[in-house]
Amino acid sequence: MFRSLGKSKIAFVLAILFGISLFFFKGGSRYSNLFNSDTVVATVSGTPISTSKFNRTMQMNINKFNQMLGKPITGDEIRSFQIHSLSLEALINDAVFENEYDSIKLIIDESVIAQKTKERIPQLYDKNNKLNETYLNTFLKQQQLKIEDIVQIINFETRDEFVNNALFNINYPQYFSSKIDNYNNHSRKISYIEFLLEEVNIENDIQKYALNMKEELEKYYENNINQYMSKENRNVEYIIFNKKKYADNFVPTNFEIKEYFNANKELYYQKEKRSFTQFNFKKLEEAKNFKSKIQNFINPSDILKIAEENNIRFSEFENLIADEMLEEISKPLFELNQNQQSKIIETSIAKHIIILQSIEPERQLKFDEVKENIKNTITAIELNNYFTDIKNQASEKILNGKSLSEIANDFNLTISLINNITQDYDQYDQSEEIIISSLIPAAFGSNKDFVSDVIDINNDYAYIFNVKKITPSTPLDITSIQEILLNDWKKSKKIETINSDVKINKDNNNFFSQLLSTYQLQPKELIINNNFNELPRSFIVEVLEGEKGQNIQYIDNNLVHIAKIIDITIPDEKNDNISISMADDLRGSFGGELYKNKNMSTNDSLINAIIQQY
Repeated sequence: MFRSLGKSKIAFVLAILFGISLFFFKGGSRYSNLFNSDTVVATVSGTPISTSKFNRTMQMNINKFNQMLGKPITGDEIRSFQIHSLSLEALINDAVFENEYDSIKLIIDESVIAQKTKERIPQLYDKNNKLNETYLNTFLKQQQLKIEDIVQIINFETRDEFVNNALFNINYPQYFSSKIDNYNNHSRKISYIEFLLEEVNIENDIQKYALNMKEELEKYYENNINQYMSKENRNVEYIIFNKKKYADNFVPTNFEIKEYFNANKELYYQKEKRSFTQFNFKKLEEAKNFKSKIQNFINPSDILKIAEENNIRFSEFENLIADEMLEEISKPLFELNQNQQSKIIETSIAKHIIILQSIEPERQLKFDEVKENIKNTITAIELNNYFTDIKNQASEKILNGKSLSEIANDFNLTISLINNITQDYDQYDQSEEIIISSLIPAAFGSNKDFVSDVIDINNDYAYIFNVKKITPSTPLDITSIQEILLNDWKKSKKIETINSDVKINKDNNNFFSQLLSTYQLQPKELIINNNFNELPRSFIVEVLEGEKGQNIQYIDNNLVHIAKIIDITIPDEKNDNISISMADDLRGSFGGELYKNKNMSTNDSLINAIIQQY
């Protein structure tokens, strides 16, 4: 029923994954580009971080924030929380180690990789211990990964687990663990103010340079010339592969649907689902107070009424399985009885109390319940294999030196052309956004007259492009940007002024009072600890590392944050039973040394294009 995978990229990679003969790969590098059709967001000394892995890591982190905040986060919140930076940082940290393992030839036998894969994804094999291609395709689609990503992930994690156990599995001595725990839980009382950068007075600087302001601006212009360049523009031609246009050719018959169901019933065994209400709190004390108010209530409607009366934020989740939520939430949830309340649950950015509303037991789904889903699954599998074949054929044609027009003719596709695009080009229809947002960063990372490999945008679209013309950027005429230049110079002087003032007066007890008078502000008294998240994280770190009486400042865009550390409170009690691992510290230090010898590059344009999709 299903298309043969014998000539597909999946079959090639499975040769590595499951220990099949490797003769195809040892034949030379001619086919190497077949495995590079996915764009990369970064490389670490040649070790790539694929777009599909970055997208998946982004989505996993977004899901965690959704769960912790008890609501779906917006695109602005994604950027505010810097989720893309957290995702990229985690992937780069792994890539540093992966590159080192490759460099020192720390190699894992293919049979071990196959065994580890079977442990991680047991459903990949049927009862006869043969590869279940159907499940493999379904799994890849659900996880938004490519097969080569799975190979890389399992290979890296197996080696990484070995290194962690061999080198980093060490605990701090009990005495130090107790001290560290007390320090991690310490708090600081601060007086805090904030004001706009534009309020900083630089009249003295302006008067100082009044007579030779022209020369000063010219100097600033030369020192920051990269900020004042015209936009490079390019002419780009491209062809689009649209999987959806082939979909009608692969809709299965009713007989095929029934046959598929009977052969794959295990795919349609529904795990236990639970519906629950999740109450969210910023502070532990708030959670404790609410817990004390509701502990004697059983009726959920009564508890919701108390929450509304006390302005407690809550969210209701329906029919989720354990794998669809954070482990910190799912573990206690699946231990509750109906209408039972959990203890207070702490995640990295919030505290929670959950109440179980209902339980839908696990069961085998009936054919009529899943018929439509099976039809879509079979169509998707057949269509994915066909689409993969087409893209592989296109990659071979590119390797054989065919031009873009020849490839377009071979596949009966139309060539599109965009002239004079820049990196911030936005003159396109909304229907074209998904293509253009990927094309622009790719085109600006390519050479002229070079047919690209097939680039996957998502599961449904891919494209090939060629840059026909490049008009390089040049420095803007200084006379045309006088106002912009003057404003930028003023901003730089304001930053210099506030940085210098705080640095000189870091230990000056009167400086904070002077700022209050200068900017006519009333300070806030705040208690800061590791869990405080109402101010920029970098500023919090500075405060937690400062000394009593010191003045701390941080400039975030156009907002100046300043704090005076009033008091430091470290818990007195000792916890002799606590055990703290040194693994993260040892691994971080080791990774830091490795990082010094690695060359890292990021595709910032591509990353920005991905972020803009949210």
